Amino acid sequence: MADEKLLREAVEFFRNEPGFRRLFEQFIKNYKSLGRIGGTVKLNNLTEQEKKALSGIMGTEYNKQAPVTISLKAFQKVLERTRFSGIELKDLLFSYSGEKVLTNWEEKEHYQQEKNAFFNDLANKYTFIYCKQWIEYIKNKGKGTRGIHLAYDQDPSLLKNQLINVLEALDKLPGMQNSEKEYQRIPVFANAITKDPHAFDLNTQQGKFLVSALQFIRQQEDKTYEISSSSSVEEMTELLSYFGLVRDDILNFASCAGILAFKESEKEPLTWWQKCWEEGVVTNVPLREIIKVESFYPAIAYYNNYKNVVFAVENSGVFSEILERFQEQLLPPLLCTNGQFKLATLLLLDGLVKNNTIIYYSGDFDPEGLQMAQRLLERYPQNVKLWHYNILDFEKCKSEVLLTSSRLKKLDKINLPLLQPIKDKMKKYKKAGYQEKLVPELVKDIVALIVEPSQLPQ
Repeated sequence: MADEKLLREAVEFFRNEPGFRRLFEQFIKNYKSLGRIGGTVKLNNLTEQEKKALSGIMGTEYNKQAPVTISLKAFQKVLERTRFSGIELKDLLFSYSGEKVLTNWEEKEHYQQEKNAFFNDLANKYTFIYCKQWIEYIKNKGKGTRGIHLAYDQDPSLLKNQLINVLEALDKLPGMQNSEKEYQRIPVFANAITKDPHAFDLNTQQGKFLVSALQFIRQQEDKTYEISSSSSVEEMTELLSYFGLVRDDILNFASCAGILAFKESEKEPLTWWQKCWEEGVVTNVPLREIIKVESFYPAIAYYNNYKNVVFAVENSGVFSEILERFQEQLLPPLLCTNGQFKLATLLLLDGLVKNNTIIYYSGDFDPEGLQMAQRLLERYPQNVKLWHYNILDFEKCKSEVLLTSSRLKKLDKINLPLLQPIKDKMKKYKKAGYQEKLVPELVKDIVALIVEPSQLPQ
């Protein structure tokens, strides 16, 4: 290396001359790209200061505004003819910039080493198996982790605090602490982990990271589960409930009639549920009450030894219309999903399935309705029977409502063989069908349960 004093003088000279600033910036950029001193740089629209500085050192007049091309090796030779002879251009550029100039490849390597160390530090601190696996999944840029990598580039320190909170949460999920699933409200859970009840609000970055982690764990436990960056509200609620987390336990409710509830180890139904049935009361039972119950059973099957079945419909209007036909007698076992499944409804169905109840489900003939039917069949393959949900029923209740291309595209996700005929018809007609037209047939089947159980649809 050249004399340190001479190098300092050269740096001071070139820094104090504004006409060299843009040239040296381009030299440094060129070195970073090539990884060596070589190539050329081009300067457009030279200023008067640049013309004077460059003309003076290069021995060429740069009076025109045309682009000027200067070779790095040529500049190195020019240096040898000045009082700074003996100074390597590479050393001059490093000193001029005030630090070692890393090539683009070296910067990338350094960046990756720091990033790996960042995640490895977290993986070493949190030994819960899913924590370590999720960190490794992030490092490998798994599906749904892009936001985490973007957050690292923006502010690694902030990201580290957020990931620590998420990892602490994974280690304390209420639904994974014991064999009996417990439920905890998200604000309460968040406050216990971070001292901030809004820390895991789903519209926040940290909340989204928690969802990403939960989706990953869910997929480890269920290979059929698909990680998605655009989950519906219902899918998000169901994901959280899988791990014992509840978003809203009041507005999340199940609409039902003629159903009894039982607590663990108790043989008699809970009094409130029984009184509702006896008085003909239709209930919207909030999630906070549903999660207190161990299992459910249709009332007329419990007391009158009828067939152990429950009827489920998608629309609240149909639900009410059916119940209107039973004003003079005890209400049949009926529930309404109110469109997409709420967690309360799914837990009620879970509790019925625990007692081997058969669920007859009837919904609308539209893409969303088919998705709901498929979801139920996949969740309870031995207990769900489609109820007036075939091609003939579709023909009966087909409307003039045309399905948009975006809604028809949802049919691509319908893959159960049982639903393929309806799916094909729906694609052919591009129209929806609504179950309101099927109310007489639905009522007839429910009456068959009460009068002659053997006449139920198979």
